[in-house]
Amino acid sequence: MKYLLTGGGTGGHVYPALAIANEIRQTRVDAEFLYVGHRDRLDAWVVPEQGYRIRFVRARSFPRTRSLVPLLRFAIALGLGVVQGALILLRYRPQIIISTGGFVSAPVLFAHGVLAKVGLSRARVFIYEPNAYPGLLNQVTGRLAQRIGVAFEQAGRWFDAEKVAVVGYPVRRSFLHLNRTAAREKLGIDQGRKVVLAFGGSGGAKAINEAVLTALPLWRKAGLVVIHVTGRYKGSDYDAVADTEAALAEMGIEGEGDWYRRLDYADEIADLIAAADMVICRSGAGTLTEMAVSGTPTLIVPLPTSAEDHQALNAREMERIGAAQVLYQEAFWDNACIHSGLDGEKLAQQVLALCADEERLQAMSAAAKTMPKTNSLELITAELDGLIAGQEPPPLRLESPPVKKSDLPAEPNALLRWVQARVKEVGGVAAMERGELAYLRYQADRLLTSEGWCEIPLGRRNVGIKLVAVLDYQERLPLLLHILTDRTPTGWTHRLCGGDFRHGGIIRRNVVEHGLRGLGANDAQTRAALLNALEADPYFEVRAWAARALGELFAVDGDIESSLFAALDDRSPEVIVQALSALKKISRNPDLLARLRRFYLHSNWQIREQVVLVLIEFLQRGVLEPTQLESDLDQVLISMPYFKPEFPLGTHLRQLADLVRADRPLAASQR
Repeated sequence: MKYLLTGGGTGGHVYPALAIANEIRQTRVDAEFLYVGHRDRLDAWVVPEQGYRIRFVRARSFPRTRSLVPLLRFAIALGLGVVQGALILLRYRPQIIISTGGFVSAPVLFAHGVLAKVGLSRARVFIYEPNAYPGLLNQVTGRLAQRIGVAFEQAGRWFDAEKVAVVGYPVRRSFLHLNRTAAREKLGIDQGRKVVLAFGGSGGAKAINEAVLTALPLWRKAGLVVIHVTGRYKGSDYDAVADTEAALAEMGIEGEGDWYRRLDYADEIADLIAAADMVICRSGAGTLTEMAVSGTPTLIVPLPTSAEDHQALNAREMERIGAAQVLYQEAFWDNACIHSGLDGEKLAQQVLALCADEERLQAMSAAAKTMPKTNSLELITAELDGLIAGQEPPPLRLESPPVKKSDLPAEPNALLRWVQARVKEVGGVAAMERGELAYLRYQADRLLTSEGWCEIPLGRRNVGIKLVAVLDYQERLPLLLHILTDRTPTGWTHRLCGGDFRHGGIIRRNVVEHGLRGLGANDAQTRAALLNALEADPYFEVRAWAARALGELFAVDGDIESSLFAALDDRSPEVIVQALSALKKISRNPDLLARLRRFYLHSNWQIREQVVLVLIEFLQRGVLEPTQLESDLDQVLISMPYFKPEFPLGTHLRQLADLVRADRPLAASQR
């Protein structure tokens, strides 16, 4: 019996396929296997190490963008991959095709669909879907399958119910019988030590690696044993192995020691998990199932760029049942860019707190073991045997109600409105449950790290800035100030479309209008940033909102008053209006009157109105005496319109006139 397995790109697709193949190999002596994967991915070395033949096809992940170039590259790669897949199918002639998803499997399944149409492929297709919400590829190729195995019942709603079977997640057999004592003896680890295992999936995770390096000194001092699997990712911006080794050398830490061990990759990770008291990891379905089967307490760091944010949803569910704690990545400023990273200090302290609480670790382990099915491999092989025998399975009866992907809207501005309503519903940020607040602030961080430079259509980073204020996220104040003051130039294509700096004028304006004002920031750094923006920012709306914020957030001082006075010479009327408004609130300098006189007959009625409001405020606060304005009053009144409906300017002018004239008899008697 010839089996063709395909699925890859990440371990979440490769390892289920290998677990299924290993199970078949134990039960069917006549089984032959061929794996179809990608030359530059994990499957290229893991599959041969497991003793299976492998062939490669061209493939690309589907671009989640409307940009033409990525879509064109995807189409070309898919077309070439389909041709390669067709040649492999014609040569190998499998009876069963097993797909575990991922972009690598697309060419093979589409090639089978084409060949089946012309009678050149008679293979039976089994598709496995590990997620509660099927990926786009499996939704499309599900029509080609005779049988579909799902890990979660609700996933069956996306497929023909007559083809679907709920089979759970195919965990490798090695995870079903873990023994801590034996694992530690094998690894040479003292039975009495607390052991922490950190890994970031098959390719590794830069955020986890860097945070672990930051945490190492504290963990060493506490006597922990740390096993650190960095992964083998190598790209233009990061090399997991080389960068980690360089950082360790700088810290004077060796990768092989009695307390710290660094590994590039661990194919047999079951022994490492068995030896660990707790694990730091991502929250893909496969990883969490393995943690649950093994009953391992977990500190989860969700991947913020996962499709539909499913890793955060997975992590929150594990946390809800008490099997894990969640630590979210945050937005950090680095070399004029906003990056997503993990706070190493927070990671260190959270791990130390868990390791010091044995009762909590035991409770987390017990909660984890309540989750998964452990007979998934038997269920899958039974479905494959039925497929080979041509048996028609009973249709799936869905008893559970549909499950929402998330309570949160995907569209950024809809998300902002949802969060605003939620904060109001619970009675303010201070009344919000800590886990929910952390999750919503994580959403703000995800939006802040958006790399889309054009913010007008989507507004992802702009919405992130607004969420910082709505959620009173004071920890992000330094980042907002970096955005406001950064002057890194942007590329010429962006400048042609109206951009000036890497963080455009609209973003900088929203930092002031929504971010700083919403946080009520009135520290020295904010003051300096606002003064700089008022004096030097090239975008008039930034200068205008900086003037307004200075008037709202700070008491008057010489520097602020001097800058606001200087802003009265700004070329933008909007800036002059806001500078006048700020001076009205905070200034007590009667010398301002001389500067106001040149605006009495200004062509912009909003400027004239602000002048009148300043004079009214100064009279009411005693900064000016009515006698100082008697000679000016007639000139000011010239600007009042005499038609209806009347502008507010007219009302304010009459109020000013009443204040000045009401004091005339008193002034005469004094003379």
